[in-house]
Amino acid sequence: MKPRLLAIAAAALAAVAVAAPAAQAASDTVVIQGVAFRGPTGGNDEYIQIKNISSAPQNIGEWEIFGSNAGGTSVSSRAKIPAGVTLPAGKSYLFTNVQPGTPTGGSYSGTVPGDQIFTTGVGDTGGIQLRNAAGTVIDAVGHTGVVAAYREGTGLAFPTANGNNAFLRKSTAPVDTDNNANDFVGPQAFAPENCGTACQGGGEPTEGCQPVPAVTPITSVQTLGTQSACNGTRVRIKGIVTGIDNLYGSSYDAIYKGDSGLWIQEATRPDTATTSSAIFVAGIRRAATNPEDVIGREVVIEGRANAKFGQVEIVPDGVGSTTCPCANEVDLSAVAVSVSTDKKPLPAPVVLDQTQAENQGIARNYYRALQGMRVTLPVGIATGGGTTKFRDVFVEPGTDATRLFRKNDAAAISTPWHDAPAELGISPDGGAGNPADPRLPWRSTTQVDLDLFDVVRNVTGPLSYSYSYFKIVPQLTGAPAPAVERGPINAAYPPAVPTPAENTLRVASFNVENLFPVGKSNDGHVITQEEYNERVRTLVLAIRNFLKEPDVIAVQEVAVFADGANALTGLAAALGNYTGYIATNNDERGIATGFLVKDGTTATGGKVVGAEVPAPAAWQNTCDLWRANGSGKLFDRAPYQLELKKGDLSFVALSNHWASQTHENRCRIDEAAYVREAAAALQQQGRNVLVTGDLNDFEFSEALSTLAGGNVLANLWTKAPAGQAYSYKFNGHLQTLDHIFVSAGLESRVTDFRYVHFDNDYYERPEGDGTGISDHDPPVVTFELAKGASVSQPSNLTGSVPATLALTIGDATLGTFIPGIPGTYDGSLTAQVTSTGADATLSVLDASSTATGRLVNGTHALRSPVQVNVNDGAFAPLRTDNGPLTLISWNEPVASRAVQVGFKQSIAADEGLRTGSYGKTLTFTLSTTAP
Repeated sequence: MKPRLLAIAAAALAAVAVAAPAAQAASDTVVIQGVAFRGPTGGNDEYIQIKNISSAPQNIGEWEIFGSNAGGTSVSSRAKIPAGVTLPAGKSYLFTNVQPGTPTGGSYSGTVPGDQIFTTGVGDTGGIQLRNAAGTVIDAVGHTGVVAAYREGTGLAFPTANGNNAFLRKSTAPVDTDNNANDFVGPQAFAPENCGTACQGGGEPTEGCQPVPAVTPITSVQTLGTQSACNGTRVRIKGIVTGIDNLYGSSYDAIYKGDSGLWIQEATRPDTATTSSAIFVAGIRRAATNPEDVIGREVVIEGRANAKFGQVEIVPDGVGSTTCPCANEVDLSAVAVSVSTDKKPLPAPVVLDQTQAENQGIARNYYRALQGMRVTLPVGIATGGGTTKFRDVFVEPGTDATRLFRKNDAAAISTPWHDAPAELGISPDGGAGNPADPRLPWRSTTQVDLDLFDVVRNVTGPLSYSYSYFKIVPQLTGAPAPAVERGPINAAYPPAVPTPAENTLRVASFNVENLFPVGKSNDGHVITQEEYNERVRTLVLAIRNFLKEPDVIAVQEVAVFADGANALTGLAAALGNYTGYIATNNDERGIATGFLVKDGTTATGGKVVGAEVPAPAAWQNTCDLWRANGSGKLFDRAPYQLELKKGDLSFVALSNHWASQTHENRCRIDEAAYVREAAAALQQQGRNVLVTGDLNDFEFSEALSTLAGGNVLANLWTKAPAGQAYSYKFNGHLQTLDHIFVSAGLESRVTDFRYVHFDNDYYERPEGDGTGISDHDPPVVTFELAKGASVSQPSNLTGSVPATLALTIGDATLGTFIPGIPGTYDGSLTAQVTSTGADATLSVLDASSTATGRLVNGTHALRSPVQVNVNDGAFAPLRTDNGPLTLISWNEPVASRAVQVGFKQSIAADEGLRTGSYGKTLTFTLSTTAP
């Protein structure tokens, strides 16, 4: 049985209910002419052909193909013909199964294009019905084993193996005898026929999704929702090319060619239209030279209406699934019905209205109604940081210079634009030049380089939509380049910490973003010597000029390998006055945590900690990290620990790189708990502790609360200048992922704490001066050291503790024993314990010689000994040899320690009980071997 998309049970039952009408008498108008439920490439290689066998045109508008499984328990409409379609006499109408995804078994393999597509196929042992607009069954074809309503007569023996499996209706009269076995011949090679231009409507396109080759208005394909009104339907559109997207999409391990293409917009938009008159056509190859030459051409093109991540698009034949790295590019000349040789005037851009944009609400229907159309932003300001390493930048309409921060609410995750619905991106894709691998460095001739609070005017281009945000895509032609007005952040360039004063120690944390050594692969690309040298050169400039050479730099995302390849070594050598400390870690890509320590600061005891610690059992359901790295370990990038000393200040530092935000919160919470316990243990030894790094979580998160829990550590985030506490930007929102936590002994020595915003406030300068070298801004803390001359003289400060063993204990009762009824009786008491010894043990014994260990009532004793436990632990019986039963031990002094002692007595149903009270005097002893 080949896999198929099936309707849910409730829907299937409902479908059966409406499928009740039986087939009419043998049709003499429209019949099922040919079918294939499986073809040469697999189970989805299917087509269904209907034919008008009469001598007059037949109205087949709103007719449907229904499909069923063998048992009739899963029934649904596979395709519905749009209203108004007329099938000429002697002509056929072709339905083809077109599936996104893998090439093999991915879709219909025939060369004759379908008039309409379907995406839910028919099983080898299933069947189909052709129903008219009233729901009457006109014809049916099915397997011999399908329910009778989905075949005529005995049915057909459809093959279950790939091959030439079509069945075609015989041409001999009578054409339809209501018996599939008599009417069809096969299996045989595909021989489909379509309606083609014979079904094309005349004049201007009418509203609604029209059957190809009639032209469907783009306003009918577009939507105010997340799915096209014609989703999955093959449509033909007509419009003027208004822009190109000349950049492939990419992730760390794949390239997506289906993300590139071009925008088509109708010459005019009806005044009554509520949806966009433009659309993105995916997978169209752009010319290597003068790619903008296509802009202004009038194009008629066909393809599947689709919605990818909320953007409505047309996917031409041959492109495949645009969400898959397997998507192809196709030439416009090969897939377009027509391309004009002359250029048409571009539709005038819609000038965005700031008030409407700001008041459009969370649905953003003002922008949604313009998706793909040429728009102009009259003026905008960068409020969420400068241009990113992806060459895009986010702005808000207007000129209000107020930073936009990520909010501490659920909407920041589900609808991150909720606090700024007017926010827009400016995308560089129009002039990106189509780099073969967009993961490598590139620049765009249309990118808008802004620093935070720079103002940009007259940004014109198609309004795209991706990853939940609308973005304008400026083009190489059709409108002047945007004008930029520099603001106060640009005027304050370069971004830098103050030069450190004498008698200070400065610590920074720097995620250097994927620094890989020569010859190692980063996201599928092997690093060359030239590339490594350039990264190191720029990092050196950032460390020297922006960070002013801190004494200690905790680093993250530096790759180091077991064969000795180490990216930190070359960086330390290029700096010249630093030593690198790093070791291999758990990350499968090789990235690790470590330190750069400047000459003049002593570093010892460097080591990775926690690398072999297993993940808590709870992670199996609440954190995917252990599944991702396949090891079941707590960390994929464990902390690096280093002991540091300069002047009179010494401390232990841990460089961290916790689980990313793509993993569940629980991952970081458990990592934080481990680091907190490690910090607490170091403080118990009298050590100062500094914990820093890319913690990948926000200042208000549970993970960071866990790290600071019990005042073990303090987050210095609150000490940053007002409005300056951020280290990262995402979709135009500033946020903090990088932190420095310190113990109390270090916090009292802090003289300055800040974030140095050379990555987030500034665009990357083309000359490579260190701006934009990473996507994280380093936090930097400065500690004060002792100043001036000094003389030291020891002075003894003492206190004494007398030897003490103190035990306070009460009585306990087991209640009333009931004769003849089996039962267990419980009681408890609390002991208060104080011991100044190096160890201590609490024990209990029954010193009596009468029924030792058992309760007595005169000369009568219970059968079984009393059971005793402490602090809800396991029960054990009192010894019957007058020896002590050890209850609990300590290997340290204890003071006023409460110990809960529990008792349990079992009595059998046939155990005789004497009137009166049962009891025993027990002796509790607190002892020590080292007073």
